[in-house]
Amino acid sequence: MKTSDSVFKILLCSCVAVGVLLARADRIVVTQDHADALYAVGEKAAFTVTVTDDAGAPLKAGTAKWTLDNFGARKLGSGTADLSTGNPFTVTGAMKEEGFLRLTVNATTNRVVWGVGYDVGKIRQDEPCPADFDAYWTAEKARLEREVPLDVKCVRDEKLSKKEYDCYRVNFATFGGKRVYGFLSVPTDKSKAPYRVRVSVPGAGPGAISGSTNPNEISLVMNVHCFEPAATAAEQKKLMEEQNAALAKKFALPNPKAYCSLAGIAESREDYWYHDVMLGINRAVDWVCARPDVDLSQVTYTGSSQGGGFGLFLNYLNGHFTKAFVAVCALTGHYGYKQKRQSGWPNLIAAQAKDRRAAAARNAAYFDGVNFAARIRHPIRFIVGFADVTCPPANVYAAFNVCPSADKAIVNAIGSGHFWYGWYGKHKGRDCIDFDVWLRTK
Repeated sequence: MKTSDSVFKILLCSCVAVGVLLARADRIVVTQDHADALYAVGEKAAFTVTVTDDAGAPLKAGTAKWTLDNFGARKLGSGTADLSTGNPFTVTGAMKEEGFLRLTVNATTNRVVWGVGYDVGKIRQDEPCPADFDAYWTAEKARLEREVPLDVKCVRDEKLSKKEYDCYRVNFATFGGKRVYGFLSVPTDKSKAPYRVRVSVPGAGPGAISGSTNPNEISLVMNVHCFEPAATAAEQKKLMEEQNAALAKKFALPNPKAYCSLAGIAESREDYWYHDVMLGINRAVDWVCARPDVDLSQVTYTGSSQGGGFGLFLNYLNGHFTKAFVAVCALTGHYGYKQKRQSGWPNLIAAQAKDRRAAAARNAAYFDGVNFAARIRHPIRFIVGFADVTCPPANVYAAFNVCPSADKAIVNAIGSGHFWYGWYGKHKGRDCIDFDVWLRTK
């Protein structure tokens, strides 16, 4: 696969990365024999593993246990290396179908996960999109506008505002008497209007308690939680935990501390927590884009993990977006288990009670990032962690591959786990695209 390929434009970071995100770099180092970590189905991949002391010298004693699999249930090899007779040592393996081969190494007190891709441009999700997908979401957007007034609340926050920008606490009505909450930041220098817009949804967790500090753009940051953001991180976490516990009880989730992303999917599409949140945030974007100081030619989105999944949701639901960057997309690949690989976060179907999984499987396709990505036609950029065990790379590629945009690209973060920021900081602008520069360039 080449970067000039008009169908699968891939920005490859060709450096041989090292496993520093799940263990200290001075303990276990992994490289692979293809610099781009890409292979053809059936081709043997060779991993070189070195276990070192704190000074970086190879250990002369001890053992390292390793396993190979497909980021899922297909076990493709295992073994134990005697470091006294060979360090570094080599592990080889191959995939018989498109996907990702995962190497896991445990040595001393550390662990490293590494991944390489096989015919990544052919990866698909083995679950058809519902025939009424578009009709459903079109009808739901219209129903919300028909049944629930927007009822926007917008209050300037003195503490969060600065000389260069005003920060507002905003919230909007959605279904079920709920509201979605966030922050709107607006530059104070009106002479530079109209401004580009940046929309984002945080990754999973307590959510944002403040807005953007960029004085050069209008920014909307929206949480997935239906409560007013707290003043402190500790208070915000407490509110989230109370909300999640109530949802887990209401929807009989096996884990009483389950995150809201699992709530309601086994009941109906409309009961799923993200249903009302998605539609509420979508109308918030419409409200922002109606401002006279907005440059409608530059309405962009950025998000990672949960925020990456919401990026796929919103860039389909809302026609205002002109560019998007989505990283390690969660809420994508809910049916990975059908191909005996790990499903995407939050493992939406398997995390339900056993007697509710069939119902969850019927509804989950309406909230799968793969199906939303298949309808995004404006410019979009992805980043995928080749060692991501939270949002496995095959699921991100399943979304990328079906996206019909003529201007799309994906950065392969070789060796990176779910927290890709450190990897990106080392490579942006040199080995791969600087997403922020790309987003703000017309």
